[in-house]
Amino acid sequence: MLFVLTAFLGLLALAGGSWNAAMPRLSSPCRTDCQLPAPYRTAVCMKERAVVIGGNGEADEEDTLDIMDVGASGMNRVDVGQEDWLFFDRARIRVTAGDGGDGCVAFRREKDKPKMGPCGGNGGRGGSVYLVCDEGLNTLKPEVHFRATSGQNGLGHGNHGSQGESRWVRVPPGTVVREEESGQLVGELIGHGDELRVARGGRGGRGNAAFKTARDTTPRLSERGEPGAERWLSLELKLVADVGLVGCPNAGKSTLLAATTRATPKIADYPFTTITPNLGVCQPSLDGSGDDAFVVADIPGLLEGAHDGVGLGRAFLRHIERCRLLVHVVDGSAPDPLGDFEAVRTELELFSPWLAQIPTVVVLNKVDMPEVKARETELLNALQKAAGHNRLLPISAAARDGCDILVRRLRKLLASAKLKGPPPRPTELLLVLDEEDKEKECKVVEEGAGVWRLTGTRIEKAAAMTNWDYAEAQDRFQRIMGALGASEQLKAAGAKNGDLIMVGNVDFSYFEESPMAARARLAGFGDDEAEGGGVRASEDDFISELEDEATRLERELDEELADLLDGEGDVLTF
Repeated sequence: MLFVLTAFLGLLALAGGSWNAAMPRLSSPCRTDCQLPAPYRTAVCMKERAVVIGGNGEADEEDTLDIMDVGASGMNRVDVGQEDWLFFDRARIRVTAGDGGDGCVAFRREKDKPKMGPCGGNGGRGGSVYLVCDEGLNTLKPEVHFRATSGQNGLGHGNHGSQGESRWVRVPPGTVVREEESGQLVGELIGHGDELRVARGGRGGRGNAAFKTARDTTPRLSERGEPGAERWLSLELKLVADVGLVGCPNAGKSTLLAATTRATPKIADYPFTTITPNLGVCQPSLDGSGDDAFVVADIPGLLEGAHDGVGLGRAFLRHIERCRLLVHVVDGSAPDPLGDFEAVRTELELFSPWLAQIPTVVVLNKVDMPEVKARETELLNALQKAAGHNRLLPISAAARDGCDILVRRLRKLLASAKLKGPPPRPTELLLVLDEEDKEKECKVVEEGAGVWRLTGTRIEKAAAMTNWDYAEAQDRFQRIMGALGASEQLKAAGAKNGDLIMVGNVDFSYFEESPMAARARLAGFGDDEAEGGGVRASEDDFISELEDEATRLERELDEELADLLDGEGDVLTF
């Protein structure tokens, strides 16, 4: 028995050793000479994880990277949604405003005070959803659903319902809001405290006290609350910075950011150290007043083909669209510094022609290295010829040599850029959400044999707010249909008595006469005799049979109408 157990443990040790040998390993989380399989060429390490990009240099467009944990037994694939990697610059959110409260039907009754009249209060308005800009944030929230509370229903004794509480969603500066279904621009939030209403709360329904008139002193109807607006929105973050640092991977952008600001980005000697944009505030003034301070953004390294999704560039190129100046950091120790400069500049132009119009400062970095110092004059002349201007400066970000001169020059260029203003860019029309529809437009659409649908903002809102439990409310809705032209359109389109009419989420049967007129006619108060109606005796049997058939059909239709008027299911809601 002991021999069998020892042999089993030996087999397990051999299997574990061979499995570990077959798995790729990382000798250190901060080295690029990782032993990766053939399909993987570039490893980006951070803390105890490695980000692996495919051999073609392209990352996935949706979840751009495959993240792998580095452990003693090799690399294990993990979920992309790690907290250390979460930088939300795009979000899809659902905003839902609160519904309005229902109106109340009530009559005031007190001792020795007869006929006090209606006293039903109105419902409260539902809460709205707002986006508010907060300069303390630099990333979007991972939340999806944002809801406001509904308004309170009206009460008796003339008490109105309280309003619902609005929902305020904080977003970072530079957030662009679009309506997801149409893709139209809703607005942008740039300055601290900017507000944008993205879902309007529903209006509260009126109580019966609001319907009291000189002709109708005791109305027995009320309105339901208006449903609140709800929609999907697409949020896109474009960081608001004065100066943007661009360049190839491992060019020294993060080192330059740390040398000129108080930011502490991660700095290492391998490419793609920066995988999310970093912000820093530069204060050139010696007294620290901050009057001439400006914000610097460090953008992850760009590769050739970044505008098509290669590397990390496409995901973060939009963050430099708001910058007033671009600092192009060129690695002097690279095999082809001039080629890197031209490749990155071409990627910026291909991504957006707007970026080609932003003033650029070219910085030759790592001049403290002997091989770069020997070629400094040659490289500066070549870069000046390629850039087409003389805004060039040799620096060493690691030794902080020339950084003070760069900061002073950037301050002067920013002052002149603010006076000139940004270059003209194409404007986009804004989509106004939840705008009050002043047009009384109503359309009739035939959806089948005997089935009709009424479309239009006004009539759909009226159907949603009608309290179908009261007969007077049904009469009022029929008057609304006549005022909006829906009754005439149905009659002209060929609608017949008994056809199904759909308005929003309400279904009802169509009859040309109102419920009150139908009840009067069925009770014997019609004007058939005055109009010459009824069945007339005739010597022609054929005409008599036709008239008898018409009378029978009319009687059946009247019975059906009476059942609908007296029944409980004359209006169906779903």
